[in-house]
Amino acid sequence: MKKVLFSIALLLGSITLSAQNIIPGVTNDSDVRGRLGGAFEWEVAKDLSLEASLEMRLKNDFSTVDRIQTGIGLEYEACKYFNIGADYQLINTHEPGAWERPRHRANLNLEGNVKVGRFEFSLRERLQTTFRTDSVNRYEKMNPELILRSRLTAEYNIRHSKWTPYLLFELNNTLNSPAVVLNYKRDPYSIDNYITRYRAGVGAKFRVTRNHRLDFYYYFDYDRSYNIDYKGNKGDLKSVVQENEMRHIFGISYKFKL
Repeated sequence: MKKVLFSIALLLGSITLSAQNIIPGVTNDSDVRGRLGGAFEWEVAKDLSLEASLEMRLKNDFSTVDRIQTGIGLEYEACKYFNIGADYQLINTHEPGAWERPRHRANLNLEGNVKVGRFEFSLRERLQTTFRTDSVNRYEKMNPELILRSRLTAEYNIRHSKWTPYLLFELNNTLNSPAVVLNYKRDPYSIDNYITRYRAGVGAKFRVTRNHRLDFYYYFDYDRSYNIDYKGNKGDLKSVVQENEMRHIFGISYKFKL
């Protein structure tokens, strides 16, 4: 299965860069990761909720802290079928020996849902923008980064049970990724669009009490990105590498609803 996905990734990468007749190099990797999170939700007004959250993420087979992420946001239930929300997240990334280069992220969320029997289906569209605090060449990395995240979720309400199992599928599509050029000092700047992440997940929510909820989940992520490098003095393209990574993510989150 992995060989098939990697072959598709290579084909997609070649198509993405075909306008410049550039075939990227490819690296393949896999990792097992973990997430542990908590959140507090408070209904500040009718149909308007405030949520504060904290999450720690692990990488390298659970051996290394990847980041600590804190967030705060608002969600408004416009009607029983539609929600709109916005949130801010501070991302503190962990590098070997230090915490550095925090990032600031803002999300705008639109979500519709419908119930069919004991199933509930929801579609969330998230416009995500992330601001880096380090200096980057805009021909190599975007700052801020714009991504559209589309997530489809199906939940099943088990009769007389505190458990609610669910499945989800998500696509991340870049909106302003830099296109590869042969010389960034000579060629005009342009943007590229491609799917950077495919995610499939399975999980189960557990209602401990009326106010306390737990969520156990597993995600399988296929991530692909481009590592673009130019010569600083002349601007010539040195290399472009398509980096593919398979991630197995196991997570537990807790929420207190006031």
